Amino acid sequence: MYNTKLVLTYHALTPVHVGSGTSVSYVDNPIQREKHTDFPVIAGSGIKGVIRELATRKWKDKVEVIFGPERDGSEHASCISFTDAKILLFPVRSVKGVFAWITSPYVLKRFKNELESLGISGNSVNIPNLNALDNLKDDEIIICDNSELKIDDGTVALEEFVFNLREIKVNDGDGNQENISNKVAEWIWSFLPSHLKNNLQKRLAIVSDDVFKDFVKYAVEIRTRIRIDQMTGTVEKGKLFTIELVPAEAVFYGFVFITEPYKKDVSGIKNSSDVKKEVKDLLEEYQIIQLGGDETLGMGLMRVNVYDYH
Repeated sequence: MYNTKLVLTYHALTPVHVGSGTSVSYVDNPIQREKHTDFPVIAGSGIKGVIRELATRKWKDKVEVIFGPERDGSEHASCISFTDAKILLFPVRSVKGVFAWITSPYVLKRFKNELESLGISGNSVNIPNLNALDNLKDDEIIICDNSELKIDDGTVALEEFVFNLREIKVNDGDGNQENISNKVAEWIWSFLPSHLKNNLQKRLAIVSDDVFKDFVKYAVEIRTRIRIDQMTGTVEKGKLFTIELVPAEAVFYGFVFITEPYKKDVSGIKNSSDVKKEVKDLLEEYQIIQLGGDETLGMGLMRVNVYDYH
């Protein structure tokens, strides 16, 4: 039984390649994706491994108490669990405003349902009524009132596609009607690092689920990597390959579940509350972690924000 939980958001500061192995497509090294949605995802095992490595730099005997023994797990298990990081906001080029953070009704509802299953209700973080988004068409887009994405003729252009603006009003709780995108931005603010909050309303865009799926599939970065033979000055045989990357500015979310430690009274660790404090302090101290491959090329830098609702 998990006694305490944390919500984590991951903001990509550089492109991220968390690989899934080889591929039969034109991309040699694709990113990890959910099987049923084809959305980008970051496996919880990789996240836990990176954060465990950070913990070893700061802690001593507390590492195995919290994360479990590194090799022989027969003595006791870890008391902390990291879920996969799911996509929440995906950056897409925009004709106006440089880029947009797109999301969709399915993504928002999934996030809402997962929060509510953990006991985070609309009363605590102002979750809007997302049912109003059910009939969003593929050629429609919803943006905030002070958005920088709007073109003069009342449209928004992302990549090579043009969308018609749609306005949906929802109750703000005081009997007034407000743009649903404003309410979504206000809700997501609770979980984002402070440096993103000022830009979210300017760039947030809600598109249909099908449009979102296409963008996260085809609006990723594809880079070609080579190795030059220094004797001939040409590409070495078999050393030309492509790599898929989640673009910088993408925002993922995930959860940390904490149970009572199986090995107690070590360095002050007596219960799940002590574990949560240690993990929270660790992530707030380091903030930036590096996930995936190509670390020496600066890939995979992500800023982690911790939301503690207890």
